[in-house]
Amino acid sequence: MPPHFIASQDFVKPSLPRHSTNGSKRSRASSVHSPNVRLSIIEEDAAPAMPPRAHHRPFHRRWNLGDPPRSSFESPPPKYSVWDTMGPKGEKLSDVRNNKHIARRGGWRRICLILFILHTLIVGLAVGLSIGLRKKESSTPVSSAKPADSPSSSASPAAFPAGSYTLITYLSTVRTDCVSQAADWSCFPYHTFAQSPREAMANFTWVITSPSSSNFDISSTSNPWSIEFPSTPLQKLNEGTEEEHYHFTATLDKTTTPQLGIQCQFNDTLLEGNLYTRKSRNYPSPSPADPPSSSSTGKFQPWPYAIDIRQTVGGEQNTPQCFRMQAGALGDRISEGLTPKGENDECSCEYKNFGS
Repeated sequence: MPPHFIASQDFVKPSLPRHSTNGSKRSRASSVHSPNVRLSIIEEDAAPAMPPRAHHRPFHRRWNLGDPPRSSFESPPPKYSVWDTMGPKGEKLSDVRNNKHIARRGGWRRICLILFILHTLIVGLAVGLSIGLRKKESSTPVSSAKPADSPSSSASPAAFPAGSYTLITYLSTVRTDCVSQAADWSCFPYHTFAQSPREAMANFTWVITSPSSSNFDISSTSNPWSIEFPSTPLQKLNEGTEEEHYHFTATLDKTTTPQLGIQCQFNDTLLEGNLYTRKSRNYPSPSPADPPSSSSTGKFQPWPYAIDIRQTVGGEQNTPQCFRMQAGALGDRISEGLTPKGENDECSCEYKNFGS
């Protein structure tokens, strides 16, 4: 039979001091050497498995996005004031606004006034500098602004008479000695000065160029109602006298329309022109004879001096050659009623702007 322990009131468990180290060592040793105590095995190589994350977790916690904002669409956001903004040391702008030092110096009104004055001074300085630079640029001569070797500074405008001119003349005389029928020869504008000074006016737009120094060429512009001719050299005659002028000659084919559906051609018609440089004009009205300025070159201006222009052709075989027009083109040649004239029998148109 196992031994029995009889409880007795006389049995008293010995007590040890509370802070005694011997008692703790003795109890620890007795627990270790006790045959009924079994220690658990500790596995050092295997870590406990992590439990899976719950699917019902909030979205922001699942992705570590932090807490969502506390405001929602059902309530307005909290009120914000610039005076509640915190400074680097934890101070607020309201503290700066209520600062006693600023209030003693005049407050925010004085600071704003100082800032406004500084802004005005900066703007005024910028405007003054810009205006001063503009005045300086406008007062600087053009020649000094360009380099000495610039092509535009070395180039000089073409000398007179180079330019583009409108030669205002009147039809002075018409001669029809080269044809057997006077209607075959005609001169634009088909009225002489004696018939009508106003309707006799004929304008020619010609251009004078200078291909080289002291040399000039003249040519007409495209105008079906005027005399057209290619570029022709000008020759200066009677230099230094009152009759000083530039002379030119050109050969062209003149076409007339004596009646509807008939066209006559005068081949090898001679065109002569004299452009005076001193002789004054008196048509259409008197004006001072001053050479045009070089700045007006390129614009058609009235020729300021006297002009006379002549178209002449001599009577001979095959002068003129007349044709019937068919669908806008030359058709059959007409020979009936055309009697050839002599070479000395001339037809001419004479234009000028003086002696009226």
